[in-house]
Amino acid sequence: MFKKLMALVLSFGITAGAHAAATTPDQALRGTTEQIQNLIKDNYKTYRADLPTFYKAVDEVVVPRFDVPYIAQLVLATHYKTASADQRSRFAESFKNMLVRAYGNAMLDNYNSIQIEWLPVRVDGDKALVNTSMSSGAGQKYAIGFRVRKVNDDWKVFDIAVENVSLITNFRTQLSAEIKRTSLDDVIKRMESGEFAQAAPGAK
Repeated sequence: MFKKLMALVLSFGITAGAHAAATTPDQALRGTTEQIQNLIKDNYKTYRADLPTFYKAVDEVVVPRFDVPYIAQLVLATHYKTASADQRSRFAESFKNMLVRAYGNAMLDNYNSIQIEWLPVRVDGDKALVNTSMSSGAGQKYAIGFRVRKVNDDWKVFDIAVENVSLITNFRTQLSAEIKRTSLDDVIKRMESGEFAQAAPGAK
């Protein structure tokens, strides 16, 4: 399920900084659909032959829509309080890179076979839930919910749920067990080396 999640979410749900300060949360998320589709379509052969170039494009276009520092804090949970500033920074960067590496190929595989239905947004102050129904070329439908919050007058994603399964909760459980078994430094080093990119939910 999580392979489908990130293929759908990263490819179509997130917009880049160029669309910042949209008036509503769903407008902040919808802008990337055509942008990412066209980017992959125009460079598909290049990206297939040179994945690092594609990962760089994902980093530049998709990642800015995520509140990476806050996501890292949520994933680390209680471990965040005892982590040093350097550990927090390295964890956030390696976690972001892990997602980019783990799901880049899934994005290439699914970029032209997804349809999205945008559902009513639930706004609660500086946070909101953007619900969507996404269907694949095979006719399968998934309920995808984006939890976003305002950061400097821009809406940024801090959690995603597929059929009510939270991405943050999933990673928190997985990485917390590893941190307790070894250490935070060990987990960060393994993430930086790319080890968890293959073990992440949905990775190929």
